[in-house]
Amino acid sequence: MNQPRVEDDGDPTAMSIGAAQARILEAITPVTDLESVSTRDARGRVLAADLRSPIDVPRFRASAMDGYAFRHGDGGNARRLVGRSLAGHPGANTLSTGDCLRITTGARVPDDADTVVQQENVIVEGETLRVTTMPERGMNVRDVGSDSAYDALLIPGGTRLAAADLGVLAAHGIVTVEVIRKLRVALFSTGDELVEAGATPGEGQIHDANRALLHALLGDAAIEIDDLGICPDTPSALAKTLEAAREADALVSSGGVSVGEADHVRDVLGANGDVALWKIAMKPGRPLTFGSTGIGQIFFGLPGNPVSAALTALLFVRPALERMLGASAGTAHATVTAILDGSLHKRPGRVEFQRGVLSTVQGSLPRVATTGAQDSHILVSLQRANCLIELPIGSAGAKDGEKVTVHPFTGFGHSPL
Repeated sequence: MNQPRVEDDGDPTAMSIGAAQARILEAITPVTDLESVSTRDARGRVLAADLRSPIDVPRFRASAMDGYAFRHGDGGNARRLVGRSLAGHPGANTLSTGDCLRITTGARVPDDADTVVQQENVIVEGETLRVTTMPERGMNVRDVGSDSAYDALLIPGGTRLAAADLGVLAAHGIVTVEVIRKLRVALFSTGDELVEAGATPGEGQIHDANRALLHALLGDAAIEIDDLGICPDTPSALAKTLEAAREADALVSSGGVSVGEADHVRDVLGANGDVALWKIAMKPGRPLTFGSTGIGQIFFGLPGNPVSAALTALLFVRPALERMLGASAGTAHATVTAILDGSLHKRPGRVEFQRGVLSTVQGSLPRVATTGAQDSHILVSLQRANCLIELPIGSAGAKDGEKVTVHPFTGFGHSPL
């Protein structure tokens, strides 16, 4: 029996996701302005240049255990206990043959000692110590510079500073760092059908969800969002909005980028800048406007449906902003393979991202299922999800039990989805 033909969803004029990302990144000029910030305020900021260690860490040989420091080559198991070295209160720096020193974790090891035996492996009788289990030479001694040596590369330039980076900086006595200045991104929605979240919608109107969604998705410690509100569907209103965004590095709008009568973004921008409407071979999120204003600002016009806006922001806007910051993270992000629970359907011709819930299974591949209806206006499908299920451009879906590629939201780096 012949299978029914699946209608193709392709468009010969559509651009692949990879090609669109490459074109966008090629058009980006990284910001070069710097500022100095306290390490306490540096989380999430982009380090301007390679940072090298100004000191050895640790600066002295230190004990890795509570125990006793001694010279391994003295032989025998018995030692004379002649003092102690405590963390922050070092003892004598020399030891005579056959002597040992009580020592605590992090305390300085005497120059004459080369080994520390942990306290559980000794018996102390008065001033005599007997080693019940002899450690290997050098055991439990942290060498100078074993964490990082002087002038070693600590953190490469372009790194988004995280909690561990700030700990490393503090351990090396560094209290300020040079970072790329913050980006300013102007954000607005277009459409007469939109009202603010606190307002009562009129006939045929809806609350604007996109600005709240995109503000959270794009803004962070290194990116300030200027919320320009809702722009009415007139060329003059759009021109005023663009004028209000003159101090921004990049502009992001949602809605008004298709071919409708009220879609003025391309016309107004195109009069003074360079803008193009692309069809992207993906679902949701086919239409994408990209270009620059007359004063050189990067512009993104995202689709109006909230799920489409979110996905295009993740795949195109976020990588572009990272490139503007000089961040080392590229467009690639982590994916996993999972077993599909249930079946998925699509038309060939576009890469499709369905919202899903990924769960781990002990001793097996993780499993994933969709959040239900996948229309691009259904925002709760995104809110209930923790991943995207990617269906390839030529596929007609996937069957229950098949392996599928999954993009966990955590794999998008700074995505708070």
